[in-house]
Amino acid sequence: MELVEIKNNEIVINQDFIEEYKKFKKLQLKMELKEKEVKLLLKNAMEITGKKNILKEGFSVVYKKPTVSKRIDSKRLKAELPEIYEEYSKTSEVAGSVTIKVE
Repeated sequence: MELVEIKNNEIVINQDFIEEYKKFKKLQLKMELKEKEVKLLLKNAMEITGKKNILKEGFSVVYKKPTVSKRIDSKRLKAELPEIYEEYSKTSEVAGSVTIKVE
């Protein structure tokens, strides 16, 4: 069976793929949580030691100092100066997409 087929106007998804995907998403979430934890630990260690980068066996870590950014408050601009907001607004087409969630 293909990954996705249409049978009698119904979309059929390969059951083995669904199970494999669910396992992958659980592992991905676990790794994302570990990554968040290790990033915080590394950031703290790098701030304490003053190191800006670490390279160990193909594992690279780069520390970036905090910065300040300035952005336009588009919600306020639209409310207070709608004609200027419209003049400088840019319209972009966004492609259709599919979202997959695992319960």
